[in-house]
Amino acid sequence: MKKTKLAFICQNQLTSFIEPIVQQFEKFEDYQVRRYYIETQQDIIGAIKWADRVFIEWANDVAVFATQVYELKKKGVIIRLHSYESLTHMPQQIDWTMVDYLVFVAPHIQKIVEAKIPDLQDRVMPKVIYNGIDIDRIALNTDFNPHNIAYVCNINHKKEPALALQIMAELVKINPDYRLHVAGTFQDERYEIYMKYIAKEMGIEDNIIYYGFVNDMDEFWNGKGILLSTSIYEGHPFNIMEGAAHGLKPVIHNFMGAREMYPKCWLFNTVNEAIERIQYQPSDPKPYQYSRGYRQYIIDQGWTLENMVAQLKVLVDKLGGKK
Repeated sequence: MKKTKLAFICQNQLTSFIEPIVQQFEKFEDYQVRRYYIETQQDIIGAIKWADRVFIEWANDVAVFATQVYELKKKGVIIRLHSYESLTHMPQQIDWTMVDYLVFVAPHIQKIVEAKIPDLQDRVMPKVIYNGIDIDRIALNTDFNPHNIAYVCNINHKKEPALALQIMAELVKINPDYRLHVAGTFQDERYEIYMKYIAKEMGIEDNIIYYGFVNDMDEFWNGKGILLSTSIYEGHPFNIMEGAAHGLKPVIHNFMGAREMYPKCWLFNTVNEAIERIQYQPSDPKPYQYSRGYRQYIIDQGWTLENMVAQLKVLVDKLGGKK
């Protein structure tokens, strides 16, 4: 049986989310899969010419160019849009008549894009498919410390790190054992200068631990008790899923869309509310009862790699060339 040629196209620097999906599609016998982690426009053209079906990761300038390639109209096409693209003009520049399905990772991102492109659904079929994690590779923590707070993200304006420091300054007044463990790189030197300066001014310099980029996240998660997210804008973030899957208590700033995805008890609006969430200790002493509940929530929502890939494969199987 002749296999269908499926090309995954993604900008070379943005492949971390798509690579696990590609690996799963490589297991399907009905597809011949190729990665095109592109550097040039010629790479995009080559991928489109080779493929029967095309999956484009990110609705960015790669997708803009791809939909200008004449041969694409003969293919089946999916574009997946995460979050940052919704705040740019790139979705408006994509020729959506060349695309079969536009996959959003969360409903609120779809709403933002459709507010800017009111006739989007006349041109392309939108689908919401949440991100998923490989839950079988994530073990529940065996060691929890409620004073060790995990803060997992690359530091930039979207993550609102100043809010994390405000929360820490108040927590340390209550108990000096609190530590903020920061896994991620500084994407803006201004934040590195500010965070290290203001932490010293606040007297919490020794309570903030920077790890930079972490290769072994399983080791990092162990021994932590809280997952803190102070982002002001997200799609469907992996750090929250992974922290909860390890059994950490999620404490999440109430960004747009968060209320539709997470339990109310995971969210906070103010510094005081964050402190209440972090300090709260359930009276029931059964070990792991609550940590297992955080993990189970991720599973119950279907936010697993297996479920995400199954939904994507349904779309890929439906693809055909446009007439």
